[in-house]
Parts: sequence; structure tokens; C-alpha cells
Amino acid sequence: MVIASLILQIGAGARATIPGLVASASPFSKAVLLLLLVLSVYSWAVIWNRMRLYARVARQDQAFLLAFRKLTAQGDCRLVAEQHPASVMARAALAGLKSLEQLPADRVGPGARFDLAQRAMDRAANDEVASLERHVGFLATTGNVSPFIGLMGTVWGVMAAFVNIGAQGSASLVVVAPGIAEALIATIAGLAAAIPAVIGYNHCLGRLRDFGNSATMFTSEFLDKRVGAHL
Repeated sequence: MVIASLILQIGAGARATIPGLVASASPFSKAVLLLLLVLSVYSWAVIWNRMRLYARVARQDQAFLLAFRKLTAQGDCRLVAEQHPASVMARAALAGLKSLEQLPADRVGPGARFDLAQRAMDRAANDEVASLERHVGFLATTGNVSPFIGLMGTVWGVMAAFVNIGAQGSASLVVVAPGIAEALIATIAGLAAAIPAVIGYNHCLGRLRDFGNSATMFTSEFLDKRVGAHL
């Protein structure tokens, strides 16, 4: 009897810890927690990857803009742009140069040349920003669905608690607590996956908006320097 009592106490202590509750959870609850873990890990990977990429793009944008402003109106902008392959502004500048080369001033008027080059640069900048936005939508998806996945696990745990009450004919804390604790773990896991994803998504959107605005302002500066003086 003493040995049996010790075994029961050890088992109860194991279930009293969060790892113990997870280990003793139902297969459905474990599947919910595993899914939330996968979403969370992938979200953190996206956040880490995008933040490193955005930092590199911002550095190259700044370096390219400084180098461009040191050039004369007819300076070799192509070489400077090719030295900053990650820069959104550099990509837009290359598109503008290509458009201006294909539309010499003796074939089209300065105004039409300006407009066509501007549209080409805008398209190039939009393509680059769209490329930078890759995988960011997953953060929004994780932020939206994770709380509901956690809620599904919560409802399952509460339902399991009520089933235990009916099976054992008792509503004591010993009977109810494990199921409720299991349910709350699913809720916490859902929030833990959703909150960083939402914060990362909003931060990424802000950085992408900054890249787009900077590229738009650079387009005007580039065309004013290259074409505007001849209008």
C-alpha cells in the first residue's frame, strides 16, 4: 500500500507540471499543440529572415542614394546601381536607364520620355517590394488562425473534463483540474504563436511601406536629374 501510494503521488506530481500535462494530453490536444509549434517556429524563421533582408536592403539603399547624389547629371549611374544589387532604388534606377536608352530624345518628346521612364521605374520598384513581401503574408495567417486553433484545443480539453466528470461521477478538483489545465495550455500556445506573428507582420508592413515611399521619392529625384532639366 505504501509503494502504491508513492507511485500515485509521483504520478500526480508529474501531471502537475506543464510538460507532464502535455505528455499526458489526448492525441487531439497534442496534435493541436504540435501544429501551433510548427506555426510559431516558421513565423519566427520568417521574421528573422525578413529582418535581416530588410536591414541589408536599407543599408544598400542608403549607400546607393549617397553615391548617386555625388554623380553629375550625365554620370555613369549604371555602374553604381550594379554595385548595390539588393537596393530597391538601384533596381528602379536600372529600369529608368533602360527606358531612357530605348527612348532617345530625338524619337519622343521630353514629356513622354519622362512619363514612360517614370512608369518603368515604378513597375521595377513595385516588383522589388513585392519580392521583399514574400512569406510576410504567412505571419498574418498565423496571427489570425492561431488563437482559433488554440481555442479548438481549449474546447476539446473542457469537453474532456466534462466527460471525466460524467465517467467518474464526481466534480471534484482532482477530476476537473487536469482537463482544464490541458485546455488552458492550448489557449496559451495559441496566443504565444499569434502575438509575435502579428507584431512581426505589422513591423514588416511598415518597413515595406518605407521602401516603397523611398523608391517613389527617388524616382522623382532620378528623373528630375536625368530628364527634368530638358523639359
